[in-house]
Amino acid sequence: MEKKSYLQGYLFVAVAGILWGIGGLFVTKMSDNGASSLMTAFAGHFLAFIPLLLYLLAKKGLKGLKISKKGLIYSILLGVLTKGIFKLSLDTSMTLVGVATTTILMYLAPVWTAIMAVIFFKEKLRGYQYIALLLNMIGCVLMVTGGNFTELDISGIGLTLGLIAGLLYALSTILGKVGTSGDDSVTMACYMLLFSTITTAIFAKPWEHLDLFTNRSFMTWAIPGGLLSGTIANILFLTGLSKGIDASKTTIVTSIEVVVATLAGVFLLNEQINLVGYIGILIMLASIVIMNVNIPSRKENTDNQSI
Repeated sequence: MEKKSYLQGYLFVAVAGILWGIGGLFVTKMSDNGASSLMTAFAGHFLAFIPLLLYLLAKKGLKGLKISKKGLIYSILLGVLTKGIFKLSLDTSMTLVGVATTTILMYLAPVWTAIMAVIFFKEKLRGYQYIALLLNMIGCVLMVTGGNFTELDISGIGLTLGLIAGLLYALSTILGKVGTSGDDSVTMACYMLLFSTITTAIFAKPWEHLDLFTNRSFMTWAIPGGLLSGTIANILFLTGLSKGIDASKTTIVTSIEVVVATLAGVFLLNEQINLVGYIGILIMLASIVIMNVNIPSRKENTDNQSI
């Protein structure tokens, strides 16, 4: 039963990663309608929060908003840091050093998560799992750059913000794992999106761009983007973490996001990817499989034989 719960947890975070991966499509379409990166971030969080709030009120009434003090604190941290500040750091880094460099820096997240999991949760990584972490980084670099490293930009502030984005991305797994231990994951997701909406609103100033919300073309992409990459993805992610899955494995599993984002760009936005990029995709997928394969240790084999 416990094994089934773990598998369900990893499945949930994988689907969350897939939904985050297609988020780039909605962001691109919103940008095409004149929205800045700050406004696409705000719209995504705001339009994820509203339907989730209505769902909770319709299903449970005001009781659906009941949350412990601990759950509220973690929701604030998740919303402000790992959603709001993360998004601002990510987008600013992309502006300064480019998408490729920023994506590589952000996907150092599995390394940060593994380090924090060892420190805070006493998780132990096996030798082959270190290999999986290395393969994940190599695959990401190859996929994003296509083997062409001449286009990578270097900027002190840009690199720092990219590293911060990766650290905050990793922190979302750690905080989510601890925070979902007692409260309903849907309620936590609602509060998290509330505080991420407030954070992005401070910088985006949506009251100065109200015309976007009367733009039918903009809303056609903003609403499904908010529902899929915001509401559903975050519920699945927090629900998956509540199943007690390993934090060190979670970020590797959700790294399928960058694979999906790349393929979505190729097939839906006519972006180009070369052979090296496809090899990178295969390496990243292999790293996800390797990270989640349970290879018995020599000690376990010896114990089984003695039995």
